[in-house]
Amino acid sequence: MTDKRPAAVLDWRLKGMPADCEEIGADALADAGWHVLREDLMLPAAVLRESAMRHNSEWMRKFTQLSGARIAPHGKTTMSPDLFAMQMADGAWGLTAATIGHVRTYRKHGIGTILLANQLIGRQNIAYVVAELRRDPEFDFYCLVDSAASVDLLEAALAADPPGRPLQVLIELGFPGGRTGFRDNDAALAVARRIAASPLLSLRGVEAFEGVFQGTPAESRDPQVRALLDRVVGLADACSDEQLFTGRPIITAGGSSLFDMVAETFAAAAVERPYTVILRSGCYLVHDSHFYKQLVEGLIRRSPVAASLGDGLRGALEVWAYVHSRPEETRLVAGLGKRDIADDVAPPTVLGWARPGPDAEMLPIPADHRVVRLDDQHAYLDIPADSPLQPGDMVAFGVSHPCTTFDKWQALYLVDDGLRVTGAIRTFF
Repeated sequence: MTDKRPAAVLDWRLKGMPADCEEIGADALADAGWHVLREDLMLPAAVLRESAMRHNSEWMRKFTQLSGARIAPHGKTTMSPDLFAMQMADGAWGLTAATIGHVRTYRKHGIGTILLANQLIGRQNIAYVVAELRRDPEFDFYCLVDSAASVDLLEAALAADPPGRPLQVLIELGFPGGRTGFRDNDAALAVARRIAASPLLSLRGVEAFEGVFQGTPAESRDPQVRALLDRVVGLADACSDEQLFTGRPIITAGGSSLFDMVAETFAAAAVERPYTVILRSGCYLVHDSHFYKQLVEGLIRRSPVAASLGDGLRGALEVWAYVHSRPEETRLVAGLGKRDIADDVAPPTVLGWARPGPDAEMLPIPADHRVVRLDDQHAYLDIPADSPLQPGDMVAFGVSHPCTTFDKWQALYLVDDGLRVTGAIRTFF
């Protein structure tokens, strides 16, 4: 996980830093000798297992290679330039962004190809993109449109402040009751024709986000996902037939749980036409211990390509905390809460525990140890009466939905499989 950028500097302001360390470079951590189980970090502390991330990155590289797709990972999951560099080194096409704030952060850290999976709206937002396009002829930027009104806004802004080249846009498709995107392909095709005729815009592809269906039962979810993806292909084919695209057309979708369906549907379309297929999963690199774990297990059962890769994705993100109290035989209180770990999708998962000491090791813990509530800085656990845990013990918690745990940490510590600290990554939320 090395690149040419300066190493991050960590100081006392960051959670987890040892009491006797005011400042240290991330590149010096491997030689510092810190170890989670020797209590060298102030807990709670968030850690990333390097071996799991390397495995996950290689898994996705093989999946995209076998399925004929490229990946533009959604950087909002981690907002970490260190992890962006890892993904780009493994062959990512570019990065996906949701906001212009994301785009700006990516640009400050050297990302040259960015897909804004959103509409480009607002004076400051458009002005920033225009300035970057003008400043850097190599900047490869894309955004979405889902209405004639959004085209009006873009054309007015670009006419007043021309970037010197057309703005690359993709038509976004949606569905009734869903999020953004054209509900009707005929209306989308009419706007595609308008974009193709505009000197200020360039039509580059068609996009959708199937992840809005991920929380629904498979029997109703899968037909809706397939229908949306078929619409993307249908519109792309219609635009191709009318020669509305500039350059090689892009068809893209792919959240973190249903990207196998995207790859299968779009790869089949790309056999007949020269489409570039782009997936946009963001969570695959760090994965999780519950929500995406279950969804990706389902993906592997569906997808022969994914199943052929052997071991699936591994959870890399853990938050370690102390047991603070056992006020009742079956109630335990740990020292982490909503400020440290997410519970927006499901409560944290108890992964293991350790009793600090020179020979401490991470031990398994039964599934009957469950987080039932989070306060700002406390976790309430239901535990069996014969649980070995006591105040002072250390507990590792896994997450559901890594995005909303990452944004609680300005720095996360890289560890090896023995929980020795090997480095750190910074985040820019």
